Amino acid sequence: MKSVSKAALAAAFLMSAPAFIAASPAVAQKKKEEAGALKISEEFRKPAAEVQKLVEAKDWAGVKARVDALDALAKNDDEKYYAATFRLQASAATSDNPNIIRALDILIANPKTPPADLGRYHFFRGDFAYQEKKFADAAGHFAKARDLGFQPQGTNLNLRIAQAQLDGGQVVEGAAAIDAAIKAEEAAGRKAPEAWYKVVVSKFYTKGDKANAATWLARQVAAYPSPDAWRSSLMVFMEQASTKGTTLDADHRLDILRLIRAAKGLAGEADYYEYADAAQRRGLPWEVVSLVDEGRALGKITKPNPRIDPIYSQAVNRQKAEVSLASEEKRAAAGANGAVAMSTADAYLASGNNAKAIELYRLALQKGGVDTSLVNTRLGIALARSGQKAEAKAAFSGVSGSPRGDIARFWTTWLDQQP
Repeated sequence: MKSVSKAALAAAFLMSAPAFIAASPAVAQKKKEEAGALKISEEFRKPAAEVQKLVEAKDWAGVKARVDALDALAKNDDEKYYAATFRLQASAATSDNPNIIRALDILIANPKTPPADLGRYHFFRGDFAYQEKKFADAAGHFAKARDLGFQPQGTNLNLRIAQAQLDGGQVVEGAAAIDAAIKAEEAAGRKAPEAWYKVVVSKFYTKGDKANAATWLARQVAAYPSPDAWRSSLMVFMEQASTKGTTLDADHRLDILRLIRAAKGLAGEADYYEYADAAQRRGLPWEVVSLVDEGRALGKITKPNPRIDPIYSQAVNRQKAEVSLASEEKRAAAGANGAVAMSTADAYLASGNNAKAIELYRLALQKGGVDTSLVNTRLGIALARSGQKAEAKAAFSGVSGSPRGDIARFWTTWLDQQP
C-alpha cells in the first residue's frame, strides 16, 4: 500500500498549527479569554515565544535544539499541546519520523488538540503504524480518522483500513471494509477496481476459508464478467482449492470447465485438452467430439495435434460403439434406484440433448440412491443450456457442500448475467 509522501506530510503539519500566544500580559489575557482559558505560565511563555519565532523563520534545527527543554517545562495540557505542535512541525519538515510519531501520540491523547485536527493526526499516525507493520494499530487509527470525518485527498480510508486488517490477518474485518469501499464507489456512480475483489479472494484462500473465497470470487466475476475474467477466476478457484487440500475429481473439473465454455472463456489448446481429458475420463465421447470440433473451428486447436488428436480419435470410435440411449432410458425407468437414470442423463447432457437430460435427472432424483448435489448441478446445467433460468437457479440452490456448492454458486452467478 502506498504511504503518504514526505512532502505531503510536512505540508499537512506545517499548515495545521496555530501561532503561539507570545504577546504582553494584557494582550495575553485577552487572547486567553478568546481561546477558552488557555493555561500558559510565564515560565513557559518566554521560551515558547522564542521557539515560535524559530518556527516562523523555518529554522528547524533551532527548533529541534530547544524543543526538548520546552517540553520539560510544559506542566499542563495547553503547554504540552504547544510543545508537541512545535516538535511536530520541525520533525515533519526534516523527515524525523520517530519524533513525528512521538508528537502525534502526544497530540492525539491531548484534550486540548482541536477536534478538527484529530482526524488528520490519526490518519498520519495510522500511516506510520502501517509502515512499521503494526497493522492492528494502523487499522484503528485509520478507522478513527474516518469516524472523525477526515477525508484525505486521493485516498479511500475504507480501503486503507481494509488493507491494514487484511495484512494483519483480520480477513473477515478487512473484507467488510472493502465491501464498504465498493458500496461507496457504487453510490458515487463508479465501479470499484477488480483488484479490490482479487485481494479479498487471495486472502480468504490463504486463510483456508473456501466458502468466503468462493463468495468473493463470484462477486468478482459478477462485477467483471468478461470471458477472460470468468476463465481466470475459475482457474484460480481450481488451483487454490487443490492447494488447500480440496480434492477436485474429474466430475468437479468437468462442470467447472463446462461453465468456462458457456462463458466463452476457453482460451487455447491447454484448456481444450484439460476439458477433453476430463470428459473422456467420465465416459462422455459425444462431448469430447463436439468440444474438439469447436476448438478446431475457432482456430484454438491446431491440426494435427499430438496431444488432442488421440483423445478425439478414441472418442469418435467410442461414440460409434455406444449403445442406444433410448434403450438405456427403458433400463432407467425400470431401475430400482436412480443410478441408470443419472448415467443416461449424463450421456444426453454430453450429446447436447438437454430436454432428455432434464427428464432423466429428475427421474434419478425421484428414484433416489444418487448423489443429489451432483445430480442437481447437472440438472441446473441442462436447464441453463435450455434457457430455463429460474428452474436452473432452483436446481443449483439444491446443491450443498464444498466444492460442489461453490461450483453451483458460480453457475448461478453466470445465470444472473444472462438475458
